[in-house]
Amino acid sequence: MPKKKSELSITKRVLLDYIQFRTNNNFTFYEGNEYIAKALGLTTGSAKVFVNDLIREGYLYKETDRQGRRVLSYTGKTYFPLFEDMRNIDKKVLKLERDGALNENQYLQEQLTYTEGRVNNLVSEKTDLTLTNEELTRKVKELEERIAKLENRTTKLENLFYKNGVSEEQLEKAIQENEKKDC
Repeated sequence: MPKKKSELSITKRVLLDYIQFRTNNNFTFYEGNEYIAKALGLTTGSAKVFVNDLIREGYLYKETDRQGRRVLSYTGKTYFPLFEDMRNIDKKVLKLERDGALNENQYLQEQLTYTEGRVNNLVSEKTDLTLTNEELTRKVKELEERIAKLENRTTKLENLFYKNGVSEEQLEKAIQENEKKDC
């Protein structure tokens, strides 16, 4: 059985009920499509389509307030409402927002814990590298001192040989013969 053009879908009726509930006592309804979507469990695109349909069908009137916000109001065109009391709809939106904030908080806490652990690891690695750098510097100094002592000792030995009448050629020849024996 095809639906008559004058009949409203359940979702459109819920949307009208919601706007009427929010505008009772002369309150202004300026929430956007995203807020409507959260409140009624729709996608933002669907909320936009339903609002535009209701404006086109004459159930809603759209205007802009002084701050440039869209304001929706019920025109008074009759329809069969689904609900008489919509007080809990705002609680639903607040609960959804709270749950989202709690989930984000938990995620951020996990990220903080991970980042703190990473920072501690980097600090530890930096300390290890600093100690290693200090150890290497100390060892280089020790080796430089040993080389200086060996150079000094070599010079003293050469001078001793030269004093005892050994020529530079004889000394070189003795060193080469000694190296051949070691191989």
